[in-house]
Amino acid sequence: MIVSLLLESIPDLKLRLDANRAWKLDKAKQFAKHISPSLRGRIAYIEEPCQQPNDSFSFAIDTGIAIAWDETLQHAVQREGFKLSDIIGGKAIVIKPMLIGSVQRCIGLIESAEKLGITAVISSSIESSFGLNQLARFSKWQLPSTVPGLDTVGLFKAQLEVAWPECLLPVQSMADQEVIWQS
Repeated sequence: MIVSLLLESIPDLKLRLDANRAWKLDKAKQFAKHISPSLRGRIAYIEEPCQQPNDSFSFAIDTGIAIAWDETLQHAVQREGFKLSDIIGGKAIVIKPMLIGSVQRCIGLIESAEKLGITAVISSSIESSFGLNQLARFSKWQLPSTVPGLDTVGLFKAQLEVAWPECLLPVQSMADQEVIWQS
């Protein structure tokens, strides 16, 4: 109901939502019932609404609300011979470079998404302010017209080295950190 209220109240608003695979298909459909069909197109996507990827795909078909692959993508890229076209039905993919493994692999996913007409979004897993700044730079470099999903700094007690915009957590330098592991 909150999503519907926001969409009704702010005519230019477009939302990206994340259910983190929290819903069973029935609950996802209950969510959709509260959103007028005329407003559903203003939901850019919901990341993985259902616990099972097939249910998320069914949800998108049945409701007309677009989905994005997040966890499904992170798991799929680990398989030998993975191709982005192997996971169908998503309007967007959420790329978490820390989990994908390399800049080149992320760029390959972005290029594949562009060829398939899928939106690619750079997102954080659990990066510090230092890591978030690197992801912001990577996103600006590779996807300059797409807003990244970088919102994990609140999970920390302090920022590391570089302040994140509008974050009130204290900033600590790397030099002040205790070395716990060294090769």
